[in-house]
Amino acid sequence: MEKGEGKKETRRINRTRIARLIAEAGMISKNEISVRLGLSMPTVLQGVRELEDEGIVEEVGEYGSTGGRKAKGMSIAENAAYGAGMDVAKGHIDFVMVSLKGKLVKKARIRLPFTREFSYYEAAGNWLQVFLEQSGVEKRKIQGVGIALPGEVDQKEKLLIRSQILGVENISFRRFEDMAGYPCYLENDVNGAAYGEFAGEKRDGVYLALNDQVGGAVFLRGSLYGGESGRGVRFGHMRLKEDGRLCRCGGRGCVDAYCSAAALLGEDSGLDVFFERVRGRQEGYRERLDEYLGDLAVFVVNMRMAFGCDVVLGGKVGAYLKDFRRELDKKAAECDFLDSDMSFLRIGKCRQEAAAYGVAIQCTERFFDRI
Repeated sequence: MEKGEGKKETRRINRTRIARLIAEAGMISKNEISVRLGLSMPTVLQGVRELEDEGIVEEVGEYGSTGGRKAKGMSIAENAAYGAGMDVAKGHIDFVMVSLKGKLVKKARIRLPFTREFSYYEAAGNWLQVFLEQSGVEKRKIQGVGIALPGEVDQKEKLLIRSQILGVENISFRRFEDMAGYPCYLENDVNGAAYGEFAGEKRDGVYLALNDQVGGAVFLRGSLYGGESGRGVRFGHMRLKEDGRLCRCGGRGCVDAYCSAAALLGEDSGLDVFFERVRGRQEGYRERLDEYLGDLAVFVVNMRMAFGCDVVLGGKVGAYLKDFRRELDKKAAECDFLDSDMSFLRIGKCRQEAAAYGVAIQCTERFFDRI
């Protein structure tokens, strides 16, 4: 590399480091940037000035004075870049647009039953274009489209390897990427929801998606843990009870058979109806919920014992558990003979579009690689 090119690359790397730090901090002074990155003040001033000129960072306020001149606070510009997200389900697609700061700019849900026919991808691509146009975001600022899928994915090949929920194997999304007109990035839907939950946090955490099937993800040192195979974790098929209920996998006593939305619902038509009957004190429903919370408490405490970090409850059921937090805490404390502090247990943000939001956030973060 020529000397001039080396200096240019060094300056680009420093700019990227500065921008990432400002994004992580929310608001930070130039002096703090210098100290935390170990860069000289002239280097920081030059980098910040260039980022300001490009509309990537902006002054947002002043720090309190300690006797001298007040320091200016720097923040990432809200409209510097955006990411789009899609959550592909069996009967619908959720779309979201998210800003570089993680603000949900727009969301929409369209009813579109999944098929493997070309007409499905064509229709999905058309709806995506409509959504992007309605979002009002400049095309040049959209960093890509994240696609959350209910199954195992090959991100490099843009391939849905298999999905029991959709009933398909080996579905390529390369053609859809051509239709979208933007780079597309595939992610498992539970991983996407977990990323949206933990993005920007410094702590490790376990995310439990209490959907029709129990999914899970582990967030370690700022990224999702994929395991040696890249398939992540399969908490739903851990053994919860010896010789317990029959699970769809063919085994008995799996977490899935006790802690999924389907296990809670039984023959009921939906969670809204179920919890309405719980609150209405309809016979048998409170007892069913208590039994469910007891099994969930054992599962949650096991996760805490294994990983020693926060456990977040998300998914369909997670959205309803806020009103029953005290009961769940009590049951979890009864399972943990070493620690009665249940502050590790969190109810997730529980957005309906959580997976789409998470993959959109991942798209926005790719912006920093292009500065």
